[in-house]
Amino acid sequence: MEQNQTLANQKFIPIILGASIGVYSTARSFYEAYGTISITISRALIGPINHSVIVHSVIEPDMEEEMSLVSCLKEINKAYPGIPKIVIGSDDWQVEMVVSIRDQLQEEEWIIPYTTQDVLHRVIDKSKFYGLCEELGVDYPKFMTIKEEKAEDIDLPFQFPVIIKPTSRVQWEMVKFEGKKKVFTAQDRNEFNYIITIIRNAGYLEELIIQEFIPGDDTAMHILTLYTDQKGNTKMASFGQTLIEDHTPGGIGNPVAILTFRNDEVVEQAKKIVNHAGYTGFSNFDLKYDERDGKYKFFELNPRLGRSNYYVTVGKNNPVRYYVNEYVDQKEMDYTVSDHEAIYTIVPKRLLLKSIKSVQLRNKIKSLYRQGQAKNPMYYFSVEKNLKRIFYVTVATFNYYRKFKKYPPL
Repeated sequence: MEQNQTLANQKFIPIILGASIGVYSTARSFYEAYGTISITISRALIGPINHSVIVHSVIEPDMEEEMSLVSCLKEINKAYPGIPKIVIGSDDWQVEMVVSIRDQLQEEEWIIPYTTQDVLHRVIDKSKFYGLCEELGVDYPKFMTIKEEKAEDIDLPFQFPVIIKPTSRVQWEMVKFEGKKKVFTAQDRNEFNYIITIIRNAGYLEELIIQEFIPGDDTAMHILTLYTDQKGNTKMASFGQTLIEDHTPGGIGNPVAILTFRNDEVVEQAKKIVNHAGYTGFSNFDLKYDERDGKYKFFELNPRLGRSNYYVTVGKNNPVRYYVNEYVDQKEMDYTVSDHEAIYTIVPKRLLLKSIKSVQLRNKIKSLYRQGQAKNPMYYFSVEKNLKRIFYVTVATFNYYRKFKKYPPL
């Protein structure tokens, strides 16, 4: 691997696995905070990171294989010896792999900012996560787990519609079949039986979560990001309300616009979970506000910065500073709760406003746009001046009109 002189002169090098908008967002946060270029490792060079001056892309087609990833990381280390390298996963399976290869990265300059494998498995398995919530008195949706039962033999304890999702995101990543989604919604018994059958026939044999459907549109969904240091002290909290979600099969549930604000009650609930589990690092929680009882129900904990992590930066609390402060500078950090109101978005303003039913919320969005408090992480044209990149980002943004026409919000 040829050495890039700019990278060779940096105080540290972020190495981010993947090529998604979330990967670019993390790289942008590093660049904004430190003027630092990140290395990305991905199977292919695709739009979000292509033609960017703030990332140095490395292609590893077999990165899902441990040996291939370790070999790739060691080649990077040879090119940039002696420089601290922070290895960051952008998906659950990547985080689990990075944790599992930690012992193979012996050099002092490797920084693996994740918890232990035992704790990781306890929080990312959804049935175990709900067990934690039950133990701690944290609100969560009613659910049941199934494994080997035939679909027609399953007696459901709640009414349709119901949510169907895998307990293991890592195993789910390995399964391929037509019509695959991150999460399924079954409207009736026939649809429920069909979904369970195609999942099992595709080879996913792990437990499935069957969850009650909590009423509410996309704006009922919320997101929370915490950073907990190695001593177990939570140092950062950033909360937001989803304004609109992606509804394409491969991206369903991903927020494409978020309004940031403060919610101390939800933060305290989440802190109970990470403290009890002994979890450290970034935790990204999905929640939904249940209008039936006025409570926020915790859906899951993602052990990483989420795909929409730039909402934290938009809320004036750049998350990557916590990596650098703790692991590179070894600096003690104060506890910060973001209370800044702003909008993270990757969709056009007109499409966002069109999708919001609440007049009050629509007026809030308009006001924040007028104040210049709305940001798209991909729109970084003051730095990213490559015409091919500008063209891609513009087309990709307006392509959401087509996506939402084909897959409209519920």
